[in-house]
Amino acid sequence: MVTTIKIVYCRPCGYLDRALGLARDILSYYQDTQVLLVQGEKGIFDVYLNGRMIFSRYEQKRFPDNMEMLQEISKETGDRVLS
Repeated sequence: MVTTIKIVYCRPCGYLDRALGLARDILSYYQDTQVLLVQGEKGIFDVYLNGRMIFSRYEQKRFPDNMEMLQEISKETGDRVLS
């Protein structure tokens, strides 16, 4: 089954590089994973796993650490990290 990660980022705020970095790390570590980048606004940086929000910059008052997101994905999907 394919896992879908959606990263919604604020393009006017310049968060594209953060979104691309997180997408790169996710695709490097996990197989059978699809990463969608969605442009947003108003400071948004949210991460969804199969339609369920797993991180919100607004709620957490910070950006996610990439390793933190990889661990959350592993917890939700089982340990599917590529070796």
